[in-house]
Amino acid sequence: MRRLIASSLVLFALMAAGCGGGSDSGSALDSALSYLPKDAPFAVAIDTDVDGDQYKALQALVKKFPFGQQLQDNLRQQLEQTSGGVSFKDDVKPALGNPFVVGATDAASFTGESGENDFVAAIQAKDEDALDNLIDKTKPDETGEESGATTYEDDGTVFAVKDDTVIFAGDRQQLTEALKRAEGDDHLDEDAFNEGLDGLPESALARVYTDLEALLKSDPGSAEARNIKWVDALRTLGLTVVAKNEGIDIDFRVSTEGDLSDEDLPIAAGDDSPDVIKREGEVGLGIRDLAHIVKFAENAGQTIDPAGFGDYAQAKKTIDKQLGVSLDDDLVGQLTGDLSASVSIDGKFGVRAQLEDPQAFERTLEKVADVLPSFAEGAGFGTVGLSKPRGTEGFYALAQPDGDAVVFGVINDVLVVANDAAQASQLAREEPVAVSGSKGSVVMSADAEQLVNTLLDQFGPALGLGDLGGLGGALFTRPLGDLNGFISASSDELRGKLTLAVD
Repeated sequence: MRRLIASSLVLFALMAAGCGGGSDSGSALDSALSYLPKDAPFAVAIDTDVDGDQYKALQALVKKFPFGQQLQDNLRQQLEQTSGGVSFKDDVKPALGNPFVVGATDAASFTGESGENDFVAAIQAKDEDALDNLIDKTKPDETGEESGATTYEDDGTVFAVKDDTVIFAGDRQQLTEALKRAEGDDHLDEDAFNEGLDGLPESALARVYTDLEALLKSDPGSAEARNIKWVDALRTLGLTVVAKNEGIDIDFRVSTEGDLSDEDLPIAAGDDSPDVIKREGEVGLGIRDLAHIVKFAENAGQTIDPAGFGDYAQAKKTIDKQLGVSLDDDLVGQLTGDLSASVSIDGKFGVRAQLEDPQAFERTLEKVADVLPSFAEGAGFGTVGLSKPRGTEGFYALAQPDGDAVVFGVINDVLVVANDAAQASQLAREEPVAVSGSKGSVVMSADAEQLVNTLLDQFGPALGLGDLGGLGGALFTRPLGDLNGFISASSDELRGKLTLAVD
């Protein structure tokens, strides 16, 4: 039975998944959730309706990859061979169609204070006779009865069957508690689950519910972090994975509760999105109002470590006085516009930031440049040298003896920071572009095909994958398109989306 369970789960992940598989899937979801405690920190509902729209969309995506269908068929055959001759089509599929729910029973299992057995899983079979036939064919050891259910064990796996529902658990105690829990009222239900996924797609490959508040409170190490107003306001995280004919969407929503202002948020509020720099094989990142994030980090630091923040604030005052500048106003305060960055797999980066007053920022750089080497050395970077611009469009550069360097300066009225002068000069001339469909102050974009090929080139041999970055690897990655994402914030929620196009 355990082999069957493992085989079926892998097949769900590869071929189907999602929530809301049939006309009665709502009640089936509620039934499966009832075996989890009301304060369950985590639950995921996976659709097993292999004839549903999500499965069809996923099949369409698989067929876009070379040998995708063949690999899937081979995997299914191998799994069936290792599951005692059980046929997915004839024995497993007839019982599927309703959500398969897996969840944690204790928040401590996520924070390291509990064992790995604190889980419960359940599914209401679409066809009770098919479930009975499946149990008969796998021949697990019957161990007794509990709360009207027949309990079984097979090679260390414990589960129970009650009418048309099969329930799994990490151990016998967890199974007994789950069966008793479902008979009462103190359990997770569909209303609470759906509330945590409010506004997210209802038909999805997977729907994930997480009780962030419970997780934070269960972790003693989070006590200081919960003094931060926004962290203390966190309630739930909902996430969905949706298959479409043109790609995969991952949507998420973090809900907050309480009297939060825009200043309390970790990123700038609103749906206005920054543009990004798109470069081959690199990840483009856009941030609106970086100054807001810096201010949030400072406030968080002051809340968590007042003494340490006091030293930090005093150091800023000393610098301000010695150099005749205001780090808050003349440096950080200038970064309220859009920032565009591009980062490569090998660590190269470039940043292009709009400035409130470019001329004033240039004057500030002239004042602070001389103390930057001592700052870098104090931060643990070792000996660092400084070179200054020689022309009207030159760059400052901080360099280490081994050749690693960071160049920066104001060119064409924008601040540019990069690994080398050539990249910095190119950034100064490049115009960032909008990411279609983005909403929020943090945006990312990359060409997934180029990005994966770069990863295979660099890490494939070390991982024992051979030369997959060549023609063979490119053949398999060719269907991958753009990988785009965004995050938006408001006083009620943090909402985001990640989209992978498959062409």
